[in-house]
Amino acid sequence: MTDQSPVGIDRIPPASVDPAEISGIFYLQGLSRRGFVSSALVAGLATAFGLSMSPDAAHAAGSYLRPCGEVYISDSWQGHKNRTPPSGEPGTDYAVNVGTPVHAASDGVIRLVKTTNSGATGRIVGMAHDDGNYTRHLHLSSVAVTQGQRVSRGQLIAYSGASANGSDRGVGAHVHTSLWLNTTNPTDFTGTVDFENYVGSAPTPIPEKESDEVFIANVAGNWYLIVPQGSGKPRGIVLGGDSNAGNSGLPVLNFTWGPSVTALRAAVDGV
Repeated sequence: MTDQSPVGIDRIPPASVDPAEISGIFYLQGLSRRGFVSSALVAGLATAFGLSMSPDAAHAAGSYLRPCGEVYISDSWQGHKNRTPPSGEPGTDYAVNVGTPVHAASDGVIRLVKTTNSGATGRIVGMAHDDGNYTRHLHLSSVAVTQGQRVSRGQLIAYSGASANGSDRGVGAHVHTSLWLNTTNPTDFTGTVDFENYVGSAPTPIPEKESDEVFIANVAGNWYLIVPQGSGKPRGIVLGGDSNAGNSGLPVLNFTWGPSVTALRAAVDGV
């Protein structure tokens, strides 16, 4: 039989230990593979609870789909940055033939549809994702979605092309994918990050009873908001000492017993 005990927890805890502390560690194990929590949600929690939170609390969780699957990368994000002059919109170029299906990286809403081949970008689909981030796919041959449409991870949104500069053969055939963090409407087109750093498999579904989206951890009197990050570790956002976080309405887990605190720190970034 496989040992399912969490690391850092003694096999038989002292009788004085609050059972919530032990169940809390198992709760964390489930939470660590949840989906995304958006920057908008985190900001909303800060406003509602009167808490001070880190501005970089929400991140992509490493579960984005590549737009055209496992294909050759003809130019990387860093390659775009290294150009002379640097690219005005650094991204990843996926080398595919014209007409290859392009799929949504993650759940979200279509915010931009450009159907003309004008300019350096050609046809574009821009998408605001539920994690608070934004992607754009450039040089498309045609678009399969409309502005304002909600789409799911992996859904067909366009077909690849070579459109740019007023021509459907303005560049070599490929899909250029750009990613911005913590924005639903990018205005700094040079402020992208490397999309390839956020690609990964879909998070394993966790039954709703096993975890909520976020919860509060009271670690020996210090309060943290625990925010899931997909298949990575949850992130602990410092809320300070007596922050009234316990009255937020979120689940609260108290970690006061030494080994439980150690295990929590091992399971969560930032605690």
